[in-house]
Amino acid sequence: MVTIWLSIKGIFFTDAISFVLAALLIISIPSKTLEKIHTTNDNKFKTAWQDNIGGIHLLFKNPIIRFALLIEFVFAMAGAMILVNSINLVKTNLQLTDKHYGWLMAALALGAAMSAFIFGALDKSKSRSISLIFGATTLGIAVIFANWVSYETLLILWVLAGIGQTLADMPAETLIGEQIPEKDQGKVFGSHFTFSHLWWAITYPIAGFLGMQFKDTDFLIGGLLTLACLLIFMLMKISNSRINKEI
Repeated sequence: MVTIWLSIKGIFFTDAISFVLAALLIISIPSKTLEKIHTTNDNKFKTAWQDNIGGIHLLFKNPIIRFALLIEFVFAMAGAMILVNSINLVKTNLQLTDKHYGWLMAALALGAAMSAFIFGALDKSKSRSISLIFGATTLGIAVIFANWVSYETLLILWVLAGIGQTLADMPAETLIGEQIPEKDQGKVFGSHFTFSHLWWAITYPIAGFLGMQFKDTDFLIGGLLTLACLLIFMLMKISNSRINKEI
């Protein structure tokens, strides 16, 4: 929403100021306090490492949570396309202004907020598969058509993309709370945080490459990649279910 009132450069400038303020706050921490934290961390490093390994094992061992985590990669693929290339779509392809970009991102946020409010009522199944698959599919379809539609249609697509983002992203943490014993939840949440951010580290460069090399079809390619990943992960899920039944 802030983009509606500030220019794109203004957004990045504000972001930079926040990082500088954060750095100043960190520098202001007394050195003795940091030394104490450092000593404590050294003593606990081995235990923390073991917890991380254990969290990763529990995260991927559970097929329900593993599928939700893989769907988060699908979400990151489409999400990176939206966050990286929307500005070029609005200002270069459609020849519109910063305010149009701001309203477009507001439409995305609106869809996400709407979906978050009704998320719990949509899918109460044990695996949340309906939410995950529907959300990822909605994301892929919304992104595929972005290169050729009018701005008004793009607003609608981005509302749908926001809905898809929430449905594809929220279930993983809910499932961890439901599927993992309370004593292990902390390390599993930590491992989930690591991998969910790793997905973005992978997809951001892909989105940037597509935006630079395929300016007229970047969203088409990104949407197809999104749906292709979804299909692969669904086939993996079906295959694992069959193997478990046979065992």
